[in-house]
Amino acid sequence: MKQRSDHPFVMLVRHFFGRFFDTESLSPQGDPQANFTQTLGILAVPSAFFILVCRPLGLWGWSLVGVRYIFLSISMILMGFIMVFEWNALFPDRRDYQILTPLPLRLSALFLAKAIALGAFLGIFLVDVNFFGVLFWGGIDRGRNIFNLIGAHVVAMLAGGLFAALAIAALQGVLITILPGKAYRRVSVTLQTLLMSALVMLLFLTPLMGFGIEGLAKARSPLAYWFPGFWFIGLYERQRPATHDQFLLGLGSFAIRGLWCAAGLFVLTFLPFYRRHARKMLETPEPSPAGSGRLAAWAGSAVERRLLKHPIESAVFHFISQTITRSVKHRLFLATYGGFGAALAVMTWRSGESGLLRLPLTLSFVLVSGLRAAFNFPSELGANWAFQLTETSRVQEYLAATRKWILLCAILPLFALLAPMEFACFRWTAALFHLAYGIALSVLLMEIMFFDFRKVPFTCAHLPGKVNLVGLSVVYILGFTMYSRTMADLETWLAATPVPAVLFFGCAALACVALNGWRHRWFAGEAGAAILDYEDPGDPVVRTLGITQ
Repeated sequence: MKQRSDHPFVMLVRHFFGRFFDTESLSPQGDPQANFTQTLGILAVPSAFFILVCRPLGLWGWSLVGVRYIFLSISMILMGFIMVFEWNALFPDRRDYQILTPLPLRLSALFLAKAIALGAFLGIFLVDVNFFGVLFWGGIDRGRNIFNLIGAHVVAMLAGGLFAALAIAALQGVLITILPGKAYRRVSVTLQTLLMSALVMLLFLTPLMGFGIEGLAKARSPLAYWFPGFWFIGLYERQRPATHDQFLLGLGSFAIRGLWCAAGLFVLTFLPFYRRHARKMLETPEPSPAGSGRLAAWAGSAVERRLLKHPIESAVFHFISQTITRSVKHRLFLATYGGFGAALAVMTWRSGESGLLRLPLTLSFVLVSGLRAAFNFPSELGANWAFQLTETSRVQEYLAATRKWILLCAILPLFALLAPMEFACFRWTAALFHLAYGIALSVLLMEIMFFDFRKVPFTCAHLPGKVNLVGLSVVYILGFTMYSRTMADLETWLAATPVPAVLFFGCAALACVALNGWRHRWFAGEAGAAILDYEDPGDPVVRTLGITQ
């Protein structure tokens, strides 16, 4: 047994499996394995929650199909999440390449070890997210044959999760086969971000889509043929019919074909060209945002001349842009917020004209709050000495650069993207008012949410365990609902009364000026106010009882 466990291939698999835990921590105190255990606990909660909610309902027919889809969708999306996070997991990184290449190891052995380690990693998450669903599924689908009931559920969950993982891996294999190294790097970065946003959006739209299957099936909608989630609910229906709908049963054949196609593409694109792919990944440098074209360079220099007059402002402004462009974890974090915003956009779009009024406000709230959260955790914490050594200006210069970046690179582009929709759905005067109102509220929201933010973004240590997730969730839920609805009602009233509308814009401008002045006086009157924050205070090493005489 000892000789078998010490076999080079077994050690190689163990090494690659351990590398999945060797990730960048958000703080020096971060423990990747502890975070992994916490993640497993969090991911096991949804299936247990849905089991508790659905057991007393006595589901059958299309209702049972909708609940089946919820479990199936969560499995597929989870596998997609992991493959997007571990986007280049099938290739050796530079450290592995430098250490393992000189050893007498075949590249095929490296690929097989990588694939086995990744499969084990995916399997742990797939079992975890479906554990309670499989264990108590008999309380929801109350059929006679318990073994057939659980077997059909397990097969559908495994098939859906395997397809999601293989489809994303096959997509990467096709891209890296047909594109040169530099083009692949650029396309890969964009595709990884878009996939993360799409998966998050689908996760939040899962209940809506699950209970919309009946309408699509009865209308024989061709849209069902283009979405893999519906294929695998058709496969589930084939194994254990709940409705005997012929359209739904027909979708099951697409699931089997899709699974074979994804597996075939994965094998054909990775196995024959794995050596060339690995070298392409290692030899091609990361895409640099500096060479983005003459127009972008001219626009950047014009902005710098007119708005970034202080050298500190220019340095912080460009530092934020470079970090977001190059940091994978920040890009995926913001893509998560983007997917959530897209899901909210789909749900508000369905509510008619009132939804169109709430849409820009909802998206701007998501954008500003997402940036506030992303700026809190570091990119390369050990590199913040550059700011600590050169911090000779007032704190206000650093903070002003952060706000200018949010305005120029986040708020204004968002409303520029929304402008065609506004002019298509409203008269041009109403559209201009909506855009101006949304921008004014977004700037005011930025001043409020960043009032106590005294850092250069991405340079301060962060203790993620300190965050109160329950309290934060309540704040965001209230913000997404009450803020957008209340402000949309105010916008409707202001659009019909010109004088109060003018007063609103004047009051918004005065509020921004007042908040800036208040913040400057607060920082000036606070001890150590001339120093930026580089360390999260966290919990003290020695706790005191606070007892005074």
